[in-house]
Amino acid sequence: MKSDNQKKVLPGDALAVSEEFLPGRNAYDANGTIRALLMGTMIKDLGQREVSVKPAVAARMPDVGDIVTGQIETAQSSVSNLKIYYVNGTPTAAGFVGLIFLREERGGRGARRTQVRLGDIVRAKVVSTVNAMIHLSINEPRLGVIATLCSNCGRPISDQGGRARCNECGNQEDRKFADDFGREPIQP
Repeated sequence: MKSDNQKKVLPGDALAVSEEFLPGRNAYDANGTIRALLMGTMIKDLGQREVSVKPAVAARMPDVGDIVTGQIETAQSSVSNLKIYYVNGTPTAAGFVGLIFLREERGGRGARRTQVRLGDIVRAKVVSTVNAMIHLSINEPRLGVIATLCSNCGRPISDQGGRARCNECGNQEDRKFADDFGREPIQP
């Protein structure tokens, strides 16, 4: 039989009663019963009279210098949100969102170049994690949009001689493309 310190628990499982223990990390008091907040292993600290739950899987927050790949969820002129699906090429289901601060670049005749658009698949580098916010940059040749759809007809866009062009409608797209844009298979 396993001791209490090796007992696996699920969210909502009863861990102890509040007369015996205080709720620790990942535990809460519900009407006198200490319950698990998440799935993991129950840990009882008899010295502190505290019961907590060690998570079964701990999501690792991306560190400065990590390369992340994800999809643009919101795109504005100065900042875009990137839903992160890969950290250094490894899939993550943690639900992290990073901020890409965009500087607008002037094209010819006063036109402004759009760096990313809603739905683009982007590779970026983590430059800061101040206050648990993930700040990203796409200002290197291998960083930027790696896959996108035509904003005119919704078909995939391919690289045709250094310019992204839709094979279906002929629309040309201008973004901050990664140097491997349009290559198959996509490398996160």
